[in-house]
Formats: sequence, structure tokens, C-alpha cells
Amino acid sequence: MTQDWQQFTKRTNQPKLGWLRKQLNAAGIPNRIVGESFHAPILQVPADHLEAAWDILDPVDDIEDDDPQFA
Repeated sequence: MTQDWQQFTKRTNQPKLGWLRKQLNAAGIPNRIVGESFHAPILQVPADHLEAAWDILDPVDDIEDDDPQFA
């Protein structure tokens, strides 16, 4: 069975992107980088995990990618 991967982020850079991937991994949410947009790497998660992934990102979505808390 093929996984239905969905775009999750395309404007999130390091170190926030690395922090986010660690949080997703800790929550058991598969994720992968598939190329880059004009702004940043494109991060995908399976469609059936998209809501849970947003639960992780939403509280910090408005914080700058280079904020020290993500280092």
C-alpha cells in the first residue's frame, strides 16, 4: 500500500525545521524532505498524520525560524 504524503511546510528553515522534525519523530509521525520551494525545504507528512503534525507546529508557527529556542 502506498503512503499518501501531503505537503506540510515549504517556508520553514533551520533550525526550526530540525526542531520540528525532532518533534514529529518523537510523536511517531513519519516525515520527509522532498526538494525545496523558493523559500525553504518542502516537508511532507502522511495525510493521516497531518492534523497531529499541525498540533505540533501551530503553537510555534508565528515564531521566527532562527529563534534561539529552536537551536
